[in-house]
Amino acid sequence: MLEQDEVLHERIKTIMLDVMAVLYDNGIKHAHMGAMMRLLGVDDDKASAHDNEMIELDEKFGAMLSMLNKDVASVEVPKDATFH
Repeated sequence: MLEQDEVLHERIKTIMLDVMAVLYDNGIKHAHMGAMMRLLGVDDDKASAHDNEMIELDEKFGAMLSMLNKDVASVEVPKDATFH
């Protein structure tokens, strides 16, 4: 069960990073934690406890995204690969 939890937590982190990257790429420099939690399916009672929290998407975040994208760009995809 612990391994499944770790996989789930990694997936959630990836989704959060993807959402924040979209916000950042569209000029939005703050991510609302309560809203982010609701997007991920957290119930309103728990998410509302974080409605006053924001994550700043500043230049450091942009630099981190650039570094991550360089790592992804170095992955070779087979020519016959199909994406769905």
